[in-house]
Amino acid sequence: MIWDKNKILASGIKGDWVLGLHDFVRYSDLDTYDHVNNKIYHTWFENLRIIYLIKSGFDFTNKKNAMPVVRTSSIEYNSAMFLDEEYTTVIRCSKVGKTSFDLDYEVHSALEVKAKGQTKIVMADLVAGKSVALDNSFRELFITRDLALNK
Repeated sequence: MIWDKNKILASGIKGDWVLGLHDFVRYSDLDTYDHVNNKIYHTWFENLRIIYLIKSGFDFTNKKNAMPVVRTSSIEYNSAMFLDEEYTTVIRCSKVGKTSFDLDYEVHSALEVKAKGQTKIVMADLVAGKSVALDNSFRELFITRDLALNK
């Protein structure tokens, strides 16, 4: 279930999070130790990132347009998660630059931060294979809605 900023705050999750995705741990998310496999967090962040970007106005249908591409990704794992555990993954843009922006993520379960993540997204011309400037409308949206720092 997709959560907006108000639903996130009403759940007790603190911070300037813009969008959330509420779900539960599935059997297919587990590793041989019966806790969530590290690679699954990347999938959770990716799923939320695509929803966030589409809701922010990015168009993935025309590959001739500049596209947001992941340049770097990092995750800090704080505590294990287990089968059927409910969680909410949240996202916001924390920094915006000329050609890139940083997205921050957290996974919350029972008001505990289970993991934190960040991706640096670069706007790229996929045909030319080079970075391009981020459209000013997205820059302004991230600064006003997400309270992103302008680098």
